[in-house]
Amino acid sequence: MKVIIGPASKGLGERIRLLSGLGKINVHTKEFPDGEVYVRLLDDVKSVDALIIQSLSPPQDRNLMILLQLISAFKANGGGNASVVIPYMAYARQDKMFLSGETASANLVAKIIEAAGADRVALVEPHSEHAIQGFKNRIVIDVTRSFAKYYIENGFEKAYVVAPDKNAAVRAQRLAEMIKGGFGWVEKVRDKETGGISSTEGELNPAGRKAILIDDIISTGGTIIEAMKLLKAKGASQISVACVHGLFIGNAYDKIRNAGASIIISSDTIENQYSNISVAEDVVRALREKNWL
Repeated sequence: MKVIIGPASKGLGERIRLLSGLGKINVHTKEFPDGEVYVRLLDDVKSVDALIIQSLSPPQDRNLMILLQLISAFKANGGGNASVVIPYMAYARQDKMFLSGETASANLVAKIIEAAGADRVALVEPHSEHAIQGFKNRIVIDVTRSFAKYYIENGFEKAYVVAPDKNAAVRAQRLAEMIKGGFGWVEKVRDKETGGISSTEGELNPAGRKAILIDDIISTGGTIIEAMKLLKAKGASQISVACVHGLFIGNAYDKIRNAGASIIISSDTIENQYSNISVAEDVVRALREKNWL
């Protein structure tokens, strides 16, 4: 097996390659004047199995098209088994039809990735189980250990871990167990038409304690900021904000900082100026446990 690293995951892909001890298939990509993308594999792939790593982070459609071409080029040039690692899956929040006339875009994304030739797919903490049902052969990679390691090393052991809505409670509870801390959640209500967020108290007891507010995705930051207001009102002594996938659209990062977050943590599933921890160890561990490596 060798690794093919897409341009959206250069850092994480190289870390995974080094930890796994695999060789690399080099890739050339370019963009034509009209915006179309071009992909070429520079090494022979005949009878080689590949681990193809490419995040679907912004620009999502461009990175999705590159992933499809990486898979297709590998298969078209005699490649063997194509194991695809998607650190961040775009369209995962469109995982079902909420309103009449919509489509479940996550299911569509899964179908076209498999149609391109993916034999199996590993996803890092997708938004929901609904989001990945379109993949026939899939695994989900839990990266909580990477966050727990950071927080234990940076003075947040036994902190109070909070989910910004009840649907995210499982992730927060896992982290709380690993750092031997408390656990609670906030109730979130989203307007399906406007997308507006409001939060009410769910189960919270952070008084006098360091708190960690963790979610899978931070986009505009509205959900997190509303939850922070409740934590401060309940007497949290310090608030750290964490997410697996840090989009931070517009000035979201600054807004969260200004709302009182002492530390903001996001991973390299989305490689941008805000990603400050790597999930490579968790990815390699999960792939080895599933005998993908």
